[in-house]
Amino acid sequence: MDTGCSAEGCPLPAEDGATRCVLHAPREGKPREPLLAAFRALDEAGVVRISGLQLRGACLDGIELALKNLRDSDLTGASFHDARLDQVGFDFSTLDGVNFEGTVLKRVNFSRCKSLRRCLWYECLFVEVRLPAHHKLGLRCEYELCAPPEYVKADETYRHFKELYKHQGDYNTSGMFYEREMDMQRRLAPLGERAWLTALWLLCGYGERPGRSVLAFFVIIVGFAVAYTLLELQSSSGRVHGDFLDALYFSVVTFTSLGYGDIRPVGGARLLAGIESLLGVFAISLFVFVFCRRMIR
Repeated sequence: MDTGCSAEGCPLPAEDGATRCVLHAPREGKPREPLLAAFRALDEAGVVRISGLQLRGACLDGIELALKNLRDSDLTGASFHDARLDQVGFDFSTLDGVNFEGTVLKRVNFSRCKSLRRCLWYECLFVEVRLPAHHKLGLRCEYELCAPPEYVKADETYRHFKELYKHQGDYNTSGMFYEREMDMQRRLAPLGERAWLTALWLLCGYGERPGRSVLAFFVIIVGFAVAYTLLELQSSSGRVHGDFLDALYFSVVTFTSLGYGDIRPVGGARLLAGIESLLGVFAISLFVFVFCRRMIR
């Protein structure tokens, strides 16, 4: 005689010789067919919310799951490869290391899950999906952390996360994943483009970190000031050679293109002054762009 599952609210029969059904039995690596049959039985029974599922390492490839909330469950390392999930929630559940590759996620709500780290998302289709706070997801996906890294897959994953968080109105987290996306593109780019992207990363974090631009101001100004102390500057009172304060003043005036004219470069210092002036125009313009972009967003 079949006995019912002892888990609260579960209408499924217990496994032979056990007190729990296949969904609640505390073992790992459950095969696909019994799990699919169990979820079909839940659909027939009209069950929408079910708690305490033990699905660590379970194979749920190709499953079609709709109108379900799998609460307080452990799905660590489970596989939903090529599955279709429609209006599914995972409230207070752990989904670390889940394989969602090729899965269609339609109106799936991950926002209340406990953890969603190091999952596989390549070629996953996101339709009105809600992601959790970024500390539950992690800023680096499994494709970047694995050995060897799979930068193409990581790039696609970060692009999806960027758009999803932007749609949720979380622009700060969207910007973080934009940085990760650009970093993957930098790693994949040819040498010349990689050098340019590296410069943008250092100067402004791909447009997400205006503070780096301000730091670059000080580095450029002080660096050129040190160089001017090794060359010659001319003032109305005579030669200025090796005076760091005068050189720093001249560097600030040159960087900002003020050009007061009370101190002038001599000899090789003229070339440096021209270079610093161009760098100043570029750096200040970049800062204004990045700052305004952040404020408008």
